[in-house]
Amino acid sequence: MSSRQQYQQAIAALQSQRDLLGDAVVNTTVAVLQEKMEGVNGRTPDSRVAQRKQVTILFANVVGFTGIVESLPDTNMLDIMNVLWRQLDQAITQHNGSIDKHVGDAVMGLFGVPVAHEDDPEQAVRAALAMRVVLSDFIADLKTSEWADSLQERADGTHPLRDLQIRIGINTGPVMLGDVGSSDEYTVIGDAVNIASRLERAAPDGGILISHETYMQVSDVFNVEPLGSVPIRGRVEPVQIYLVLGAKPRLFYESGRGVEGVETRMIGREAEFKRLQAAYSQAINGG
Repeated sequence: MSSRQQYQQAIAALQSQRDLLGDAVVNTTVAVLQEKMEGVNGRTPDSRVAQRKQVTILFANVVGFTGIVESLPDTNMLDIMNVLWRQLDQAITQHNGSIDKHVGDAVMGLFGVPVAHEDDPEQAVRAALAMRVVLSDFIADLKTSEWADSLQERADGTHPLRDLQIRIGINTGPVMLGDVGSSDEYTVIGDAVNIASRLERAAPDGGILISHETYMQVSDVFNVEPLGSVPIRGRVEPVQIYLVLGAKPRLFYESGRGVEGVETRMIGREAEFKRLQAAYSQAINGG
């Protein structure tokens, strides 16, 4: 049996035990096995060939930013924008995310591209929390910077920086990754992207909204508040959403268990790991 066939059987075995293992374990493990199978086929994870992948998408919008920088002299506007976006982008990349694009006052980040990690949803939420801190620090620094004199108080006595807020939406799901359009822009498309964008627009100023799909994979890591559901254009069923309140005390991790290339939280999941290892071994050994 070829290596490719072994991976295919392992994936099929995992899919057949989805009810026992749960969607989070199966989706993450299958994504890793698919990437390994692509390596056997001579492709690299960042191949330009269109792929279907499980990723976590983050949309962040800095509310009121354009209005503030447009009130500054042209020589200052670009400098201030670059300072903030550089720091916000770093909050994403420092949590194993990648920058897909900037559009206006918004940025789209991806977690799980080009390489998937089991904790991609967690890292996306941690990046979002870090982005809130970045913006808060940026505002504090801006008030004492060389540009402060250009940011005069309004007639009503309020400061323009008071309106500067960040809204963030995060969703986890399958996407198509590849070249899109006549410009061959390499990006992701799919319903999962639309949901993340919708959550960003629905988020309160300063808030982080996550979908149920993301919540299922981070519920033991973050405190959240259920907020019901929101309608999504093009979908019959609304999407259940949660407001992230903050991180719980950090859990311990154990690596080197289960399927190679996957790091999984061990607390309370020994039974799942035994079934996962059995399914993988059975497929690889042909038994």
